[in-house]
Amino acid sequence: MSKIACLAVALCALLAASAGAEPEKGKGHGYSVSGTIVRVDEEAKTFTVLSGSTREVTLVRTSATRISGSKLKAGEHVTARWIDRNGRKIATAVRVELPPVASATPTTATRSNSR
Repeated sequence: MSKIACLAVALCALLAASAGAEPEKGKGHGYSVSGTIVRVDEEAKTFTVLSGSTREVTLVRTSATRISGSKLKAGEHVTARWIDRNGRKIATAVRVELPPVASATPTTATRSNSR
C-alpha cells in the first residue's frame, strides 16, 4: 500500500508542476483573405491583396503554394489561405475567382400595331 501512496503523491506533484508550466505554441490553423490583387512581385514571390477598402495583406508564394484558376496578376479577385511563419505570411492556397458573368437583361419586345 505504501508504494501506491508514493506513486499517487509523485503523480500529484508532477501534475501540479506541469499545470504551472507555459504551454507550447501549437501550429496555427491558418488565416484567409478575399479581395483584389493590387501588386505581384515575381522576383520576391509576393503578392498583395486589398481586402475591403483599406486593408492590404502581402503574402509570400512558395513551391508548396497551391494556386487554382488563372495566373496571379493585378486586378484579379482571389481568396487566399495562409499561415504565419516567423512573421511572414506564407500562402498555402490561392483560388483565383472567375469574373462575374453579366446577367441577361430582360427586354420587352415592341410590337407594331400596323397591318
